[in-house]
Amino acid sequence: MKKYLYLLTLFIAILVLGACNSDAENKGDAEQSPENNKVFNDEDITLAEEVLIFLNERMAELEEKVNKSVQNEEIVIEDEASFNTQVQELADEIVFKKLAEEFDEVIAFEGAAGENENIYFNKTSSEPCSLGHCEYDGIETMQVDVNASGTEEYKSSHFSMTELIFEEAKYRYESGEEEHSSEIHFVKSKEDKLVLAQHPVLDIQSINLKEIDKEYDEIQSSVPESEVEAEQEAFRTDVEETLAYYPELQ
Repeated sequence: MKKYLYLLTLFIAILVLGACNSDAENKGDAEQSPENNKVFNDEDITLAEEVLIFLNERMAELEEKVNKSVQNEEIVIEDEASFNTQVQELADEIVFKKLAEEFDEVIAFEGAAGENENIYFNKTSSEPCSLGHCEYDGIETMQVDVNASGTEEYKSSHFSMTELIFEEAKYRYESGEEEHSSEIHFVKSKEDKLVLAQHPVLDIQSINLKEIDKEYDEIQSSVPESEVEAEQEAFRTDVEETLAYYPELQ
């Protein structure tokens, strides 16, 4: 009788141990699955899309505000440099500040010194410049069309961070005949905030991890073997100088 009880206890113990091992294996598989290793989730992608729409709207608002101010002579056009400065100051208020107010989960392109970066725009004029003096009618800003369904999450093989890429972006100025193709890149801070790292309308310290990895790898074949390590280290230093404009990234 004792023998049977011993065997029954042993059998139950084996069953319990097998179940525990199975749970552990399943948990391990789940932890290693690509989905669980992703930095950007569906909510991040939706938020990024909202940011891009909002940015288009603010750029259109900026164009309207600048052109009205020029017509009302509220913007004094002394020279090209001062005009550019006044436009960028309005961009701080209409684009960057409003974006920061609208989206708590987004870092609004602040550089290492805490200053906003600039935007690209075209100056419009019905008269040619004369002796270095230009009469501007106003500006035009880019509008960017994005295929939101075409996104890729790319993890750098040489730098410990990941980016979200909108692979199909088209942009043009209204006066321009040619449409241009581009990509839009987001990165993510350790505090789970999105940061726009590359966009056609933004003159910022851009991050393109896929391109950075490509250039890093090309050093291997473009310089003598004895110089590879030093060249790669110098390249890494350059990348880190750009990253200094950003918060710590995932």
